[in-house]
Amino acid sequence: MKVNMRYFLIGLWLCVATSIYAEEICIIDRPPIVERIENRTYPSTFGDMEHVLLNYPRPDNIWEWSYLKEMRAHHDLFVGGLFRGLQWRFGHEGSKVVTAEVQHTQYFRNQLQELNPNFLYLAALFYYGAAPDVYPEDWPYWLRDEAGNRIQDTGYGELLIDYTHPGAQDHFVQRAIAIAQCGILDGIFLDWWAGEDREDTLGEPGTADLYHSNTADARISLLRRIREAVGDDFLIIANTTTNKVPRSAPYLNGTFMETFRNDRDYSREYLIEIEDALSWYEENFRYPQVNCLSIQAIPSESLDSVRNQQQARLFTTLSLTHSDGYILYKYEDGDGYWYPFWDADLGTPIGEKAQLYEDTEGLFIREFTNGWAVYNRSGTEQQIELPENVSGVASGVKDKRSHTLPDLDGEIFLKSELETPFIADINKDGIVNILDLVVVVNAFGEAEPDLNGDGVVNILDLVIVANAF
Repeated sequence: MKVNMRYFLIGLWLCVATSIYAEEICIIDRPPIVERIENRTYPSTFGDMEHVLLNYPRPDNIWEWSYLKEMRAHHDLFVGGLFRGLQWRFGHEGSKVVTAEVQHTQYFRNQLQELNPNFLYLAALFYYGAAPDVYPEDWPYWLRDEAGNRIQDTGYGELLIDYTHPGAQDHFVQRAIAIAQCGILDGIFLDWWAGEDREDTLGEPGTADLYHSNTADARISLLRRIREAVGDDFLIIANTTTNKVPRSAPYLNGTFMETFRNDRDYSREYLIEIEDALSWYEENFRYPQVNCLSIQAIPSESLDSVRNQQQARLFTTLSLTHSDGYILYKYEDGDGYWYPFWDADLGTPIGEKAQLYEDTEGLFIREFTNGWAVYNRSGTEQQIELPENVSGVASGVKDKRSHTLPDLDGEIFLKSELETPFIADINKDGIVNILDLVVVVNAFGEAEPDLNGDGVVNILDLVIVANAF
């Protein structure tokens, strides 16, 4: 049988094009979530949107997979868009999470999981607004003014969505179901959930009356419907800032607790507010919990400055003493940094949360299997006496029961029998001695080994080594 070459080539091209552009709906089983939460050790960090860590070598292409997976795997939880290789398909049958090949996308996720077996990935569900090209211009659920024009948020440039409309609620419930069916993803993140009684979204003035119905009630309705649709083995967290959300609590696994440096600059009063909110979340959100404390670094200083390092310790230990959660410390809307302090292996918590040390106001301590976390906002330097010889991770003071902790600082103390390497053991011979002092003296004025993170090797680094003898 003769075949017309023209039609043969057309058919061949269609087959190739179909194979290139074919999409599979992502429906795949999810590994157990609870195990990945309960099996992790502390400190436990999370990331959001940006994966770059400034103190690691950075390739020309930061989206190169070998680099991206290494950076994300530093964290136990990451909040972002859809995972690599996944995208939304929006059509008459509704929203679906699709990929060119599910097995290929699963392969990428497995690689990341091999680097960190406890890794969790949450996808943001943008129910309140979207970029103009996400939905058609005539989409019925854009929020519009009296003239019929779509309304743009002045802060972020997104077009607002009338999520109170029953059809819009159906749409976002369907999106949540699509994410839940794709086992590459472990849950969703709902931004702008700060107040259950707010009558607008994104703080845009004058919009409350433009919505189809009450926005506060609609948010709770949407959350309840999503939880009922996705079941228990699926994480839902929301950006509550420091607000308590009793109406949302039965449906949320945790908070993306966004805090702000701004005018209050993490004052002592603000620290107490953060502690109080974090304790409330730990007591009221559903199991399993993933409470994520997000702190903004000092923008005028490098992330490795003395003050930024101190505040990273302060908030890490606040999180450790008041929650079983995750910590993030970075510039607002910027790249991150990996603090060596986070490499300490505290193990898992065995002490109660929010416990004062010897009834000292503002001085908190919590025991872990491998040591203790201590957080100090008492207003003065404190002397800590531990039950056994321990070594300070940041201070470098080794094998002592008594340790000094400055005000507005935190420290991780590891039990001595762990034989964990410390920063004062510069030559890594297993003991801090005169040889380490010689290394520091010979490096005076240089950038390394800068033990206290002030940018130069000097007498302060020498003191750290001497104290660790």
